[in-house]
Amino acid sequence: MTSRTRRALLATTLAVGVVGAGCTAPASTITATGRVQSDTVTAQAPTLTVPAVNLDAGFVVTASSANRSSVPSLLGFATAGRVSAVEVRLGDQVAAGDVLVRFDDAALAVAVTEAKADQAVARAQLGVLDRAIATTRDKESDLKDKRQEITDGMAEGAKARKKLTRKLAEATTARADLRANLKKATTTRSDLLGKLADADAAAKQLRGQLATVEKKLSAATVGRADLARQLADVEAALAALPPDAPAEVRDPLLAAQRQLTAALAELDQGITQLKAARTKLRTGIKEVDAGRAALTAGLKQVTAGIAKLETALATVGTGITRLTEAIGTIDANLAKARKGLKQVDKGIDALQDARAGLKRTRRLAVIAADDATAVKQAVNARDRAVVTAPRAGTVTSVVHAGDVLAPGATVAELSSPAHVVQLWLAPGQAGRVCVGDAATLAGGGSGTVSRILPLAEYPPTYQTTDEVHLTRAVPVEVTVNTALPPGVPVDVQLSPCRTNEVKK
Repeated sequence: MTSRTRRALLATTLAVGVVGAGCTAPASTITATGRVQSDTVTAQAPTLTVPAVNLDAGFVVTASSANRSSVPSLLGFATAGRVSAVEVRLGDQVAAGDVLVRFDDAALAVAVTEAKADQAVARAQLGVLDRAIATTRDKESDLKDKRQEITDGMAEGAKARKKLTRKLAEATTARADLRANLKKATTTRSDLLGKLADADAAAKQLRGQLATVEKKLSAATVGRADLARQLADVEAALAALPPDAPAEVRDPLLAAQRQLTAALAELDQGITQLKAARTKLRTGIKEVDAGRAALTAGLKQVTAGIAKLETALATVGTGITRLTEAIGTIDANLAKARKGLKQVDKGIDALQDARAGLKRTRRLAVIAADDATAVKQAVNARDRAVVTAPRAGTVTSVVHAGDVLAPGATVAELSSPAHVVQLWLAPGQAGRVCVGDAATLAGGGSGTVSRILPLAEYPPTYQTTDEVHLTRAVPVEVTVNTALPPGVPVDVQLSPCRTNEVKK
């Protein structure tokens, strides 16, 4: 038994003894029983990739580094490997780099032969790669010519679109002006129709008044004739009277003569007024008829203008529609051209990437053709077909000679003394603890709270205590400064950073 093993057993004995004896903690501390977490590392079957040659491109390819072990000392196999020898036994103490297992290297010997063959193939592929690179240049030149053609077409399309857009703006402005003029002409026609209706009403009224005047003038003329006849009769009667006619005979006739003369004068004055009114009415009718004729002519002219404006508006609208359609067609063609340009650029990029890849491939092929690197790698892989210990520890499991293992399979497990104790605290206790709080181990030793999980979980059945029953609890990890055997229960006292007192 080594001194390290004896120290581990002694620590275990002390820890168990303390758990059994118990301890009394200050009221401000939290006491919990935890278990020492296992500190185990595994060594895995290697994933050694045998170099291979792509017969189409002529360059060497290797497996992705993602398939390789994270342990630097591990190599790799392309397929499952057979264990040819086991250099350790269970319980052995090993140091980092000690040989654990050796694998059969027969396949790697074949890989040496294949690497030499690949080198010959790579030499033959140089000419193929050169021709492929020249082909990418020719195709790229053709695509660049096509790109220039598309670019020129897009420039012409943009120029035409700008011109059409300017015409569309002019046509839109013209349509707005035509609509404004049409609105004014429509208003003017409405005004003319109103005035024409007023003229018709005035003419009708004047003609009615003229008819009335004519009727009155005719009646006045007839009345005057009667008065003139009566006056003539009275004057004839007076003339027929003898000079010595009595006054009672002459006076009535003279009175009648005076009345008829006055009535005739008054009637003549009325006839004169009627004739003047008739003349005025006739003049007014002529003026109204002339105005109506002018209004009719104006209405006809405005109506013709409206028809022309409507025709012009329809023509401009058709032009705007055609301009809009033409611009839409240009936009669609420009979109297709941009899409085509992207495809051409994508093709150029793809050719450039392909050429760059071919050049890289050629460089690799030159290396493979002129250098024996692949052969040396295969020889190295064959010579290093071993699994070594990733770190110092005690062998707790190991495979057997003759076992066939897949890449990544566990070859051996190494265990080391642990420094992490996991506790389970009730949520109320966990709320008082902070990362970095001091911890004291029963029986000696100290540490700090290194991790507090954010969620409560159900603890293992062996972890239940008075505070942590079969309910959810918070896992807490304590890193201690003393190495302990994995799985050992340990009483830990924590000095919490908070209290549960409520401030008032």
